[in-house]
Amino acid sequence: MKDTVDLLAARSLQLKRSEELRGVAFKQMMDAREESVRYSQEKNASRLRDPLKAGDKVLAYNRSLEIQWGQLFAHRWNGPYRVVKQVQGGSYVLEELDGTELKRRFAADQVKRFFYWEDILDQK
Repeated sequence: MKDTVDLLAARSLQLKRSEELRGVAFKQMMDAREESVRYSQEKNASRLRDPLKAGDKVLAYNRSLEIQWGQLFAHRWNGPYRVVKQVQGGSYVLEELDGTELKRRFAADQVKRFFYWEDILDQK
């Protein structure tokens, strides 16, 4: 690099290569994400369940207890609640059994189906 022309040519080549490298890095990142999703789905395939329907009774996970050491043995699941609907994205709108709708939505992994003992005994 003896003069400005050589320096500009080298810098131009660096910029061209950096764009190519960004494209390669982006493709590798997207491939890794897809592989991670595939692995997660295979790992949790036995956990996947049918979506909850409107009217199903559920328990909702109490996330606030995760950061409170004083509530270590508190009930982690609240409810029962009734499912109002499943919204786009998979989260659920819940309501109290008296019909009062809850303000926040709950992710699918934060709700689980609730069974009354009477219902279980009646099935037997």
